[in-house]
Amino acid sequence: MDVYEDLIRERAAGRPCALATIVAVQGSIPSHASAKMVVHEDGSIVGTVGGGPAEAEVILAAREVLTTGKPKMISFALHEDPRLDSGMVCGGSLDVYVEPIVPAPVVHLFGAGHVGLVTARMARLSGHDTVIVDDRPEFANAERFPDAKLILSGSFEESMARLTPDRRAMVVIATRCHELDGQVLRWALGTEAGYIGMIGSKRKILTVFARLQGEGVPAAAFERVHAPIGLDIGAETPEEIAVSVVAEMIAWRRGAAGVRPIMRNMATLAERSRHKEAS
Repeated sequence: MDVYEDLIRERAAGRPCALATIVAVQGSIPSHASAKMVVHEDGSIVGTVGGGPAEAEVILAAREVLTTGKPKMISFALHEDPRLDSGMVCGGSLDVYVEPIVPAPVVHLFGAGHVGLVTARMARLSGHDTVIVDDRPEFANAERFPDAKLILSGSFEESMARLTPDRRAMVVIATRCHELDGQVLRWALGTEAGYIGMIGSKRKILTVFARLQGEGVPAAAFERVHAPIGLDIGAETPEEIAVSVVAEMIAWRRGAAGVRPIMRNMATLAERSRHKEAS
């Protein structure tokens, strides 16, 4: 398959990959200037940058780039390391630029009320795709969410059955009641979603925690959950809450250190609450 066709196919499927391109050449190399190669997450490739040990190193670098999200330049001096030219005695040198080709991160937003509406807008402005889920068609519709990738307005059970968030996906829970929040959270914990956050007061968070723990969800599972969701910026209005929530999602996505969440995770909140009650 052609490199460009493969890139289009992978992007349409929402799968990340890396693109390696020869950007500089001196002397003779076992390929041609501007040769390209796509490297998939599983290490499989389309195209080539010359084969042999040098290409194997490019594949390793590509998989690293997919993990870090940061591009990388690799230089090979074949005349200095004959091992790299596969015995072809090319003797040249080349630079290979490896860049991540990553689809827009997807935010699965449960709850299409006012906070959900402004959070979806903020998420879109910061480069996220949005999936809107609510069981009220008058809230979850294309008129209110014209830029959404997908809008689901059936029952929450039906909508959740249609969704399979991967490890790069984010789930934001902002429904209209504790019961629905707990239902969605239980489902989210069974997915691969890398980020799970729930809006609400600490009392509400603890109520949902206790209910799910009573249903058999282990306490350790809640260490994945950002709740109460958002960064600690003193947010009060729906718009400010949306900024706080999306900022935390960006920090998670970028691996930013030093940001101060409202609460490290849901399990931490429950543990602190138990200590207060005991003292």
